[in-house]
Amino acid sequence: MLFKFRLCQSWRIYITFIFFHIFCHGQLLDAVQKSQLFKDSKHFVDMSLQYNLRDTLRAFDKIANKSDKKEIENFVSKYFNEPGKDLEICTPPKWKNSPDSFKKIKDPYLQFWAYKIHRKWFRLCRKVKDIVKAFPDRHSIIYVPNPFIIPGGRFLEFYYWDSYWIIKGLIASEMFETAKQMIENMADLIERFGFIPNGARIYYLNRSQPPMLVSSVADYYDATKDKTFLLKILPSLEKEYQFWLNHRSFIHNDKHLHQYYVNISYPRPEAYREDLELCPNELDERSKAKVWSNVASACESGWDFSSRWFEKSQSKKLGLKNMRTMQIVPVDLNAFICGNNRLLAKLYAAVGNFHMATKYEQRFKKAKAVMNEIFWDPVEQMWFDYDLETSSKITNYYSSNMVPLYMECTDNKIYYEKAVVNYMKVKIGLLNFAHGFPVSLNKTGEQWDYPNGWAPHIHMLVESLRQSDNSAIQEIAFEIAKKWVHMIFNDYYRRNSSIFEKYNVVNPDILSTGGEYEVQEGFGWTNGILLDFLLTFSDKLTSPQAEAASLISSKASHFCLSILTFLIILLFSTKNILVHFFS
Repeated sequence: MLFKFRLCQSWRIYITFIFFHIFCHGQLLDAVQKSQLFKDSKHFVDMSLQYNLRDTLRAFDKIANKSDKKEIENFVSKYFNEPGKDLEICTPPKWKNSPDSFKKIKDPYLQFWAYKIHRKWFRLCRKVKDIVKAFPDRHSIIYVPNPFIIPGGRFLEFYYWDSYWIIKGLIASEMFETAKQMIENMADLIERFGFIPNGARIYYLNRSQPPMLVSSVADYYDATKDKTFLLKILPSLEKEYQFWLNHRSFIHNDKHLHQYYVNISYPRPEAYREDLELCPNELDERSKAKVWSNVASACESGWDFSSRWFEKSQSKKLGLKNMRTMQIVPVDLNAFICGNNRLLAKLYAAVGNFHMATKYEQRFKKAKAVMNEIFWDPVEQMWFDYDLETSSKITNYYSSNMVPLYMECTDNKIYYEKAVVNYMKVKIGLLNFAHGFPVSLNKTGEQWDYPNGWAPHIHMLVESLRQSDNSAIQEIAFEIAKKWVHMIFNDYYRRNSSIFEKYNVVNPDILSTGGEYEVQEGFGWTNGILLDFLLTFSDKLTSPQAEAASLISSKASHFCLSILTFLIILLFSTKNILVHFFS
């Protein structure tokens, strides 16, 4: 029996029904996840089959008591491989231990650190084994032809929006071929599925993540001027654009808006137990589907999870079961797509296709008008998410509010830059944090809330302000980047060369907490942004050690000068006394 899984009009993927019911939902998945063999629900769905589907299911059917943990443990041990067995560690193509680009970093401590971060790419490089291509029905990993960089920790596959900041770091490391191959992998997914999944697993095929591929291609083209590659990749960018247009957009008051919207009726396989716990048995199937759809939609946003998606009136009290992601129009998603229009116009112009360039330029103008009309609050002087249920803006601080500035979705750049700075400094005191800034000010225990700071949003705000023509605003960008770099630099040497996915910006001595899993080490996008900052501010950024040495030197010089001054005064005074005495 075949299960026809239609993902787009131009392409169909056929998955055997029983295979879908091992890694996505069904009796076997239910029994294994409920047995709690593994602390992390993701562990089981990242395993691969040792034998064919039919033999595996027959063995499962023979288990008399499917709630017997020992029986399930024996079954899994015999018929499944541990996660990661279908991946191989790889050497990134054209690998260089010491990129020339880092020679421009003036501070010797930071330059040395940049080389250390660079070598983490080697540790995070993976390639899908050929056996996955030969027997795709035994693996949850999706085959792609090229090597890629994983985030690290529990994340053994590549992720969509993580890849944007990883690619920035690869470009900083002069790893242009690796960056190109990662883009090609994502284009391959678009050609097969019509979109880029959340991550490269079959259980992610019902959702995407923030659409950052166009930005990655623009960064790669700016660094290499590779027009041949650009011509090759543009059709895939067009197809992905159509996915967001056809499957994640709607008309509201004659305005074209975009939303994270994942409609499902079952728990996430990678968080199966957690999703079941959200829905007590007394809930009917429709209510359960609503909860799970809102949860999955939040995952598509990358903000899994945050008070941003909770009930508006009690955002600090309610949890995941009260999420209403599908009632919220996210300002950042609409800004990403608005900016994609601008970038696509630029890329089409670069290859001489001025017809398409004009088309996207017109779309960009319309999208900017929507950003201003729907998301900009003239009283608060800030962009905000829009609540469909109340037909109003959600005027809470989230770092996502400022993404329109990063994507350049404004007509009066100077005006909006000053508004953002005033909002940060005066209204919410964002610049008072000593180690960056948190993504929200709500203390909920969720990972995308206070006190956690995340590299992507630090980077987007720094870049937004750095590109200002106002030197005072540029200095604010530098100070934020400096705080972030210094915090991670100190933490790196305190914690055995570890770099994490997120940080507690209130007290970095405490590991960041919140969410469904422990803080992960690696870490792809943090590494990428650090390298980007180290090069961007290469002539200005100094290490904590260098600053300390400078301070000591300054104090020592001041002390020596004081002693010298004292001695001169003493000698002068003594001379006067002696002259007076003998006169």
